[in-house]
Amino acid sequence: MQLPTWRKKSSIDDKFQSYVIKALIDAEANEEDEERIEQIAAESVEPFADQMGRHVADQVMKDRKSFRINSKIDEGFNKRLRSRYHKAFKGYTITAACALEAGEMQAAKPYASLSNEEKATRYALIGLHAKGCRVAGEVYALLINGFPEGALARCRTLHEMAVVAGALADCAGDPAHGDLAIRYLDHAVIDARRSALQYQKDHSALGMEPLEQEYIDDLEDHCNAAIAKYGRDFAREYGWAKNYCPDDNLGGIERRVRMGHMRSYYKLASNEVHAGSRGISLNKSDYRGEEVWQAGKRNTGLTQPASMALNSLYQLTVMLLVKGVPNGMDLTNLVTLQALHELRTRTEELFLEAVEQIDAAEQEVRRSLNL
Repeated sequence: MQLPTWRKKSSIDDKFQSYVIKALIDAEANEEDEERIEQIAAESVEPFADQMGRHVADQVMKDRKSFRINSKIDEGFNKRLRSRYHKAFKGYTITAACALEAGEMQAAKPYASLSNEEKATRYALIGLHAKGCRVAGEVYALLINGFPEGALARCRTLHEMAVVAGALADCAGDPAHGDLAIRYLDHAVIDARRSALQYQKDHSALGMEPLEQEYIDDLEDHCNAAIAKYGRDFAREYGWAKNYCPDDNLGGIERRVRMGHMRSYYKLASNEVHAGSRGISLNKSDYRGEEVWQAGKRNTGLTQPASMALNSLYQLTVMLLVKGVPNGMDLTNLVTLQALHELRTRTEELFLEAVEQIDAAEQEVRRSLNL
């Protein structure tokens, strides 16, 4: 039995055929003129696709049932994930909050008695620590929503900040490199100029207005002054560190501050930032004997980014509390750091416990399915 015409759902091809027929009728095309018919059909593709695209978008936006179903699935996953990792997430939150509080206490201390080099070091370390706390929060937001790979990408940023903080802290009070923090802060104008010049090249394609020439000229003047002061190498990406580390790149600074052992983790995290083919191969996992692409959330793989994030946040806090305080390390800061060390260790253990429980539950399912 055929359905009534009004209940039949036409395919895109059917709709396009109807669209072309109407176009042919409107154009009063002769059935024998095949060339004219082909031309009209070809010219109909783009307007038809545009029309249907808007129609489909309208229908999808109005489809409340599908939205509710997808939202329910998403909420269900999040509820189960947070139940499994409740203690671990709690530990992460407490550890990050303690690091933030330690930073706030140091930021509230006065600058007045410090030298210019000490002020710059303190300012830079506070700034890096504050940003580190924010990024650690971003890692947490990704973890509690089942996106460990995204969290790992943000861990990459945290690691870079910890490396830079390590260099600044290493040079605090060093007669040879005590001005490293000043160089680091002065280098902002190099990045600003590079970004401004790129924008000037792209603004037309972006449909934006160009920057004022007066602003560009001012940046050029400041850049030239900085390069005249520090040398031509200052214009490089890590030019601020050239005197401190002749191999002025992140890897070189890593080795100088004794964080080179983290390079493999950094490279792993980089696969979640860049579009290399290695990142594609890593975006597959085994699910009950079948290799699947990771296209959504998952409840495993959270331990590594959580551990990496808290480790970098701890390092940032160490640099600030040891080298960024006006009167040096005191007993309160020492206890704070010991507590943070203990908290991050316990939190990592809680993540591992959650993973063990998930693995045990999965093994039970596989046994029941004879897999």
